[in-house]
Formats: sequence, C-alpha cells, structure tokens
Amino acid sequence: MVTLDLMRGYYVAILAAVHLDYLPSLLGDVDGRGSLLVSEAENFFLISGLLVGMLRRRDLERHGPARMARNSWKRAGQLYLVAVALTLLYTCVGRLAAARGSTEFKVGLDSDSSPPALLWRAATLRYTYGWADFLTFYVPMFLLVPVAIWLLSRRLAVVVVLLSYAAFVLPSHFDTGFVSPFLQWGVYFFLGTAAGYHWDDLRGRLGRLSPAAGRALRFGLVAAAVLIYAVGTVLLHHPGLTGSALYNELFQNNRLGLLRPLVAPVSAAGTYLLIRRFEVPLARTVGRMLLPFGRNSLYVYVAQSFFIFLVPFVFGPRGFWFNTTVDLTIIVVIWCAVRVRFLAFLLPGA
Repeated sequence: MVTLDLMRGYYVAILAAVHLDYLPSLLGDVDGRGSLLVSEAENFFLISGLLVGMLRRRDLERHGPARMARNSWKRAGQLYLVAVALTLLYTCVGRLAAARGSTEFKVGLDSDSSPPALLWRAATLRYTYGWADFLTFYVPMFLLVPVAIWLLSRRLAVVVVLLSYAAFVLPSHFDTGFVSPFLQWGVYFFLGTAAGYHWDDLRGRLGRLSPAAGRALRFGLVAAAVLIYAVGTVLLHHPGLTGSALYNELFQNNRLGLLRPLVAPVSAAGTYLLIRRFEVPLARTVGRMLLPFGRNSLYVYVAQSFFIFLVPFVFGPRGFWFNTTVDLTIIVVIWCAVRVRFLAFLLPGA
C-alpha cells in the first residue's frame, strides 16, 4: 500500500499545483497539461478505482453484498454533499467578484439563474463550478460500484471493462450532455476497480511465473511506462508531429482519444513496479510529503480547490521562475494544511 500511496500522493500533488495553469513553469512542463499520452489525472482515477475494488471485495467477502453496497452508497452520499456545497460556495464567490468588476473568476460561472434554479442545477449535478469538479464524477461511480463488484464476483471482469470502454467512447461520437465527464473518467475508475478486485489474484499469477518470465514482464512494463512518458514529452514539444486527425482521434480530442484508456493501465502498472522497486528510499525522502498527500487525497483535492480558485484574484502568471515558485508554494501550503487538518471535520475521510 505504501507504493500506491506514493503514486496517489504524487498525482494529487501535481494536480494541486498545475490546476492553476500558470505557464510556463517546471511542473507544467512535467505534467504536459493533459497533452501527454496519459496524464496524472487518468492514473489518479485508476488508483482510486483500484483501492475501491480492494475494499469492496473485502466488504463483500466479510459482510455480504448489502453491507458492501451500503458502504459504497454512503461514500457517494458524502461526496455528493461536499461537491454540491463547494459548487454553491464557489458560485457565490464568483458572482460577488463579477459584481465588483473582477474578470479573474473561473470560466463556467452561472451568473443568471435564480437561487432556486441554481440550487436545483447543482443538486442534480447538472452544474458544477470551482476546482473540485472531480467529486461530482465520483458520485455516480460510487453508486455503480456495487454493480461492478457483483459482476466481478461472477467472473465477468470482461463485461465491466467492455461496458466502461463503451461508455467512454460515447462522448467522442454522441452528445451525452452533462454526463460526459462521468463517462470520460469512469473508464479509468472501473478499470482500476477490476484490477483492485483481482489484486491478489494478479499478484499470485505474477508470483507463479518463472524467474526469467517475471523479470521480463516487469522490465517490459517499466520500459513501456518510461517510453509512454518520453514519447508524449517529445510530441508535446514538437507539435508538428501530432497534427494529424488520426493522432487527435487516438490520443487527444480533449482526453477522449480512443487509445488513452489502453495506455493508462500500462503506464500505471509500470510506474507501480518502478516505485515498488525503490519504495523504501522514496518513502524516507520524498515520501515525507507524498505519503500524507496520498493518504489524505480527498482532503488535498478539496484544499487545492480553494487555492486555485482564489489565487488569480491576487496575482497572475509572471514568468517561468515565478510560476514555478507559485506551484511549489501551493504544494507546501497544502502539505501544511494536511498536517494541521484545517477543516478536516467537514471532509469524509481520505
């Protein structure tokens, strides 16, 4: 679990910093702003789903399907309340800023709806605002987790994978309205859920391989993960190589490229094996910051939304070193907030 916490901590730390989108910056270049072949956001959803798959299988085996479903739906309810409350809060702040003549508020502000209409749109998840919108995507995912776990318990993992991918393809070719973001990110979450449910089985199969075959598989996955990142970085800095409609259809298209859900699990698996290899020294060094982030990822995600929303009201981007300093400062401030646990009582767990 330490390796998974390190991975999740890194992903949410980068998300916290680069959401501000002050470019150019060091972390912005590392992140690629979603234009690499796979991003930390997709891998974050994978890790989240993987942990859910592990936990819900344990619930199913120890307490039965009713308890498993209840735990998942309780989590959905908790996330729903936080998501709606944050949308309403950020909308109020945005409207106040607009009324005072500011233009630095996040785009997408509902500035016209009446209070009852605004409340209804937020309550039905048809409107989300601020930088905590991932929470609204998780709500339907957790509602559907019991169905996925039931299918997985019936050895129907292929059905979960195919349904998830089919739903992912829909926003690329059809107008699916406000459910598009859930369909876009749900494929990664449920791929992770399938892997998490079968986590011990997968590790057992890997352990039964011959030493040579095991080493070859591990090396291949690590090499593939490094290659995926390296190729994405090269293409990012040479946009002339990615101008074709085919490339856009397969990898870009607002992160709806058809091959992205196939690349992400390979990237995550290779990254896991690489970090697992150096888990102890990493945990003793960068882990001092990443592990608290990974073990409190929801808290970190909500905390960063406040900073990312409010900072533009104070100052804007000013150059590479200034922007990099701002990114790093946000990470440090949020790390301090994790240590202090400011407003932690409002948030449902990690």
